[in-house]
Amino acid sequence: MTRYVVIWLALLLRVACLLLFPALAVWAWRPGSARLLWSLTGAAVAVVLLFAAFAASTAGGNALAATYGYRYTASGSLLLLGVTLGLPMVAAALAVQTAAARLASRVGLYALGLLVALLAWIGGLVGALWVYYAAAR
Repeated sequence: MTRYVVIWLALLLRVACLLLFPALAVWAWRPGSARLLWSLTGAAVAVVLLFAAFAASTAGGNALAATYGYRYTASGSLLLLGVTLGLPMVAAALAVQTAAARLASRVGLYALGLLVALLAWIGGLVGALWVYYAAAR
């Protein structure tokens, strides 16, 4: 049962990180101060990493943790979720902060943040696959 809850939470987390976070970044951006934006980004990345640590444990439903140990599953989970969910949020926040002076439209800022987040997600997936295949050799 726990495994199914973790699967649904992971799906919800992916949707929130890729679709909702750029909107939160636009909301958090204030001219002259990026403190709220980067505080929100840091908190969101921390939530992703905490979820990755939980999903890698036996309590999170990971069957490999009992066989290979928590260190083995946690390192992979933290790396994968860090580059596929953490990296897109940081990239979206950076794009919003950089383009906010040039784009007056909040919808335009959201579209840019979303595009950058999706591109960073694809880059994170490719990077994670590259690391996996390099380690498998």
